[in-house]
Amino acid sequence: MSDRGIIGQAYGRRIHARKVVAVDDAGDGLCWVRLTRFGNDWLLIRSDARDVSRTVRKLRQIPPGEQSDRFPEVGQ
Repeated sequence: MSDRGIIGQAYGRRIHARKVVAVDDAGDGLCWVRLTRFGNDWLLIRSDARDVSRTVRKLRQIPPGEQSDRFPEVGQ
């Protein structure tokens, strides 16, 4: 992403964030993010999880084995 603070796009809009509670790779250039302004809700954005982690200042990755039913680990 070229603009500072933009982590991706959702619903045709640029999503700005400096802090991301959690990120989970969804594949195919998409990832799920949890932002404090959305509470516990996840937002699917068009961005690579690695790009998000490079852009934001604070980030908590979801550790392997802590995947929810909504985000099952591959192969399950």
